[in-house]
Amino acid sequence: MINISNSIQLKNITLDDHEILLHLMQEIYPQAYKHLWKHEDCRWYLNHSFNKRNLQKELTTKDTEYYFVIYNSNRVGIIRLEHNKPLNELPEKAASHIHRIYLSSEIQGKGIANQLFNWAEKQAHKNGSEIVWLKAMDTQTQALRFYNKQNFVIINNYRLDFELMHKHLRGMVIMTKTL
Repeated sequence: MINISNSIQLKNITLDDHEILLHLMQEIYPQAYKHLWKHEDCRWYLNHSFNKRNLQKELTTKDTEYYFVIYNSNRVGIIRLEHNKPLNELPEKAASHIHRIYLSSEIQGKGIANQLFNWAEKQAHKNGSEIVWLKAMDTQTQALRFYNKQNFVIINNYRLDFELMHKHLRGMVIMTKTL
């Protein structure tokens, strides 16, 4: 267990946690993202991203950290970092990728994401990264405002090709922050 503060801890996710992870994401993900999907049905994404085989692959990826976010003894989200993960747009920069960060809407506004980003940046710096980067939906204005406040800047954009997602909501941005 990693202590971020008195009320925030990180607990390693293991393959044995698959069902817990999937259940948690079935609660958290639709709160913020179901509107992106036709008929508000995001099961395909959840089953694709959080199935046991994908979890095993993500857990065995070199230089990766994957945690449950614990707030006041309750699982409230996840964070996954990939170190030594170059960004195509800045291949000369040593980089860490904040690959997944999902938090329950009930705990937003409590400074938890702020503390997680501070911790992630320290981890990236410890691993020799010059930048951290992430991808975000271009329609998630609350998330984009938060990333901007964290001094991330948009450096590129692209569109997802998920057939089950509304075409006009498939936009993504790539954001970076220099450490």
